[in-house]
Amino acid sequence: MGSIKFALFTDLHHDVIPDGLERLSRFMTRARKAEVDFIIELGDFCHPCDKNKELLSMFNDFEKPHYHVIGNHDSDLYTKKDVMNWLGMEHSYYSFECGNIKFIVLDSAFIQYGNEFEAYYRRNYEVEDGIYPSIPDYELTWLQREISESLLPIVIFSHHSLENNFRKRGVSNREAVQSIINHGTVNGKKILLCINGHDHADSIDKIDKTYYFTLNSISYKWFGPEFEHFCYSSEIHAKCPYLKDIVLYSEPLSAIISIDEQYNIDIQGMEGGYEKITPKELGITGPWDGRTISPNVSSDRLVFE
Repeated sequence: MGSIKFALFTDLHHDVIPDGLERLSRFMTRARKAEVDFIIELGDFCHPCDKNKELLSMFNDFEKPHYHVIGNHDSDLYTKKDVMNWLGMEHSYYSFECGNIKFIVLDSAFIQYGNEFEAYYRRNYEVEDGIYPSIPDYELTWLQREISESLLPIVIFSHHSLENNFRKRGVSNREAVQSIINHGTVNGKKILLCINGHDHADSIDKIDKTYYFTLNSISYKWFGPEFEHFCYSSEIHAKCPYLKDIVLYSEPLSAIISIDEQYNIDIQGMEGGYEKITPKELGITGPWDGRTISPNVSSDRLVFE
């Protein structure tokens, strides 16, 4: 079996921005030109409602397999089951194979209360007494089994990072996930890459033998109301009230990833910019949420050892 290629994006947040359809359309064009084997979005796609059917139809019209990861904001106004039904997902965490690679999709949108786990829904993650984001114990057991039984090299997708240790950005029980991954590599499993969204940032790290890649948002960087600014028409700001708290990217950022027969990974990223105003013009410099601020997706070659 030869190399495989897939295209991916994350954090469109269609309901927050004025040009979500255009950004998705340009991603779809890029994926088609690259002749990828499948596409996947890593969460925070849109609210699962009638007004967003055009967006979902555009994604579903892709001629090759297409997959979803559930993000924390997908269920801001709905239950997780509503999101799954709308997206056509049978399970919120699952695996699939493409070529000679096994892909594992995790669901990290849970809050832990003691030994119990509650799914994100209707902004219940805004409470202070739960631990979030978390991956439930039963899902970790499933992950361990998926890895131990796999005869193929593995790539893992999640919305939240499995390595970012800044406040509540990364998965709270990420050390348990990393332990499962590292245990698998010790036992001869090839766990090539973990890919996440959520951080609206561009980052590549390596822990043990596995690479961890944070994919930047296709849309923007959020800074919050303390940095509010009004760069668009009053009509657009009225339609998109959170636009004053974010800085839109000029390009719809995404990545094309190829994995060759030796399991080396080529990430074809994108150089971008800011649409109306830059973080520096707002007085923002340095890291944000534990990541470097950047309107890009880095291109890189990751060699499997």
